Amino acid sequence: MGEIENFKKQGTRIFKVGITDDSSIHLLNRLYCVVFLIILAMLVSSKQYVGNPIQCWCPAMFTGAHVKYTNNYCWVSNTYYVDFESSLPLEKEIRVNKEIEYYQWVPLILVFQALLFYLPRMFWKRFGGYTLLNIKKMLNMAANAGYQTGEERDKSLDDIVAYLHKYIKIRNTISSPHHKMEIAKEKMSRIGLHYGNYLVFLFMVTSFLYIMTAAVQIIIVDIFLGNDFKNLGFEFLAMIFKGKKFEDLERFPRVTFCDLDVRQMTNVQTWTVQCSLPINLFNEKLFFCNWLMLISMVIINSTNFLYNLISIFLPYRTDNYVTKFMEMEGVRAGRINEKQSPRYGEVKKEFVREYLRHDGVFLIWFLSNKTNQVIASEIVSKLWQRYTKEGLVEAKLHADDDEYLSPTAASNA
Repeated sequence: MGEIENFKKQGTRIFKVGITDDSSIHLLNRLYCVVFLIILAMLVSSKQYVGNPIQCWCPAMFTGAHVKYTNNYCWVSNTYYVDFESSLPLEKEIRVNKEIEYYQWVPLILVFQALLFYLPRMFWKRFGGYTLLNIKKMLNMAANAGYQTGEERDKSLDDIVAYLHKYIKIRNTISSPHHKMEIAKEKMSRIGLHYGNYLVFLFMVTSFLYIMTAAVQIIIVDIFLGNDFKNLGFEFLAMIFKGKKFEDLERFPRVTFCDLDVRQMTNVQTWTVQCSLPINLFNEKLFFCNWLMLISMVIINSTNFLYNLISIFLPYRTDNYVTKFMEMEGVRAGRINEKQSPRYGEVKKEFVREYLRHDGVFLIWFLSNKTNQVIASEIVSKLWQRYTKEGLVEAKLHADDDEYLSPTAASNA
């Protein structure tokens, strides 16, 4: 019983994931799909190495040692499929072309797929380190603040805001001793770290890599199996909807043939034996699940990519997204203040587009999704207060209206 409890605890740890520095869709790819494929690989391995993965019908003159040798030989040397309505081809080349070459390598194919699903995660971690921003640490701090109250909560939020503010200041700074080099750096940074697009660009590339990973796997598995894997699921579903029993004997034959060359004293004698492949009964269902997973992940990843592309790069969506959190904390305090201070709308846009930029909005989105919207709104409010306390911004706010309400006053109004 103790071993069972330990196994349950280990399984719970795998599927109970804490706060991560990637989205839920990315987590679905790089964790749950990987675990699913590894479980399938373990199941196939147990079927192959425990029991008889192949059983050949040998002539009566074969002894027990001969039968064992035949089974091992036919397992490793590939068998070929010919339906019982056709005669066995006499030409060796035709038999070779009909060989089934995948069943020994199924566990390795599945492990290789699991590795491909994890590669985009390695890309995200490798290049995300260039920002010198520990996103996971920041998310954990925000999550802990959600359980705190009073001064302790304010201090935690102030630490997060100070961390973000410092990152934004460093990110927005491009310095060079030469003016020409300054211009060159400015042009190069427009898609890089200092222009505020780096994290978003990296996130979108990672999302695109997840799409390509799932799509390329369909092609790779199709090549490895050599049995039109890409159409397997469609045919399987068509048979199910028609109410027919699905038995794909061409792709996953249960009965195959094997040519065995036996060297005798003066000549080489060839024996053709009929073999049973019970492993293919399992492989048929396994690769249907594999196909279904890959097709689903292509659709899910593509939909997620397009949604994020629209959400991130349409200016009005980013403005509205940040404004929502500002309204939650009473920073905007209704449209009356906006009418009283014509500069407010302009400064608010600069706050989003020049101060936060795409990367800042992206981090706020992360905070909102990984913790809660209340924490995100408080952080946005504190960032706004820091931003409006700077000399140029404060002067711009009060340039045309001395009676403009400050964010603190607006929240108390």
